[in-house]
Amino acid sequence: MTALAVVAIALLLAAPAIGSFFLLREIQRTTAALHRLILMLEQDMGPALTAARSTFEDAGKAVAAVRREIESFADTSRDLRGRVLRAAAATQDRLQDLGAVLDVLHEEVEDAALDLATTLRTARGGMSLFSSVRRALFGRRRRRR
Repeated sequence: MTALAVVAIALLLAAPAIGSFFLLREIQRTTAALHRLILMLEQDMGPALTAARSTFEDAGKAVAAVRREIESFADTSRDLRGRVLRAAAATQDRLQDLGAVLDVLHEEVEDAALDLATTLRTARGGMSLFSSVRRALFGRRRRRR
């Protein structure tokens, strides 16, 4: 009976060991399959990852170039806006100066017109006096027809 008990105990101890052996072999096969899958993915995905990195680098360069261009446009716009504002201010100053000149010219023309009217009135008065003196001295002459 002891011998049977020892054999039973040995079988009971051997069963997990044999099961562990088969389990370890299956784990080795699975690990080997995973290793082959990783190698295959590295071979297939390596160029794709390199291309993706290159694409991202190119996109980064393109974004930087676009940013520089936008900043350049913004600088140009600020410069142009400043020039337009300065030109508008200069034009406004010149128009104000022109308005002042036109006001002075208007006053001078009015003064000249009043002086001319006064001179004409005085000349008419002098002409009528001259006509009266001539009539008195020479008499009235008849005009020939």
